[in-house]
Amino acid sequence: MPAGVTIRLMRLAAFYVLLLVFQGLLTALMAPLPAPDLFLVAALTLLPRMNAWQLVLAAYGIGLLQDLGGHGALGLHALALAGGALAAAAITTLLSQSGIMERIITLAAGLLGKWLVLAGLLVWMTGSWSSLSSLPLTMLFESVFTLAAGTWLLGLAESLQPPPRGLNREVL
Repeated sequence: MPAGVTIRLMRLAAFYVLLLVFQGLLTALMAPLPAPDLFLVAALTLLPRMNAWQLVLAAYGIGLLQDLGGHGALGLHALALAGGALAAAAITTLLSQSGIMERIITLAAGLLGKWLVLAGLLVWMTGSWSSLSSLPLTMLFESVFTLAAGTWLLGLAESLQPPPRGLNREVL
């Protein structure tokens, strides 16, 4: 593997580690408000390099990591991120794959898919529609913060991706 590709892969790995660290820091700093969902952003950074089914599996794994980190019931965020990844993958087929508006639309689709799955799971687990009473406010704040941070982070991750010869859809 050429040195340039190795350096880019190391930068990309550092990017994901920093996302994990910043998720914890932002969650603590923004305590009464929900922090941006950097786990969803991490899953969506894989979108240009994976097929839809691979992305859903990767997002499930990232969500499982989030659940194991103590952010809820085991599998809850995993299924929500998988739903978000599926929605984002579906919408990107209609986009030109470049530019800030495409990133915002992709993030919005991912957030919508995530929250639809999460709302369904909450109702199913509690057996009551009243469990959704605090969801709109949480969804609003987290979505705004995720759109703001994610728009910049998706562009940054795109610049850190190795060239197509090093890691492409056919290889994954």
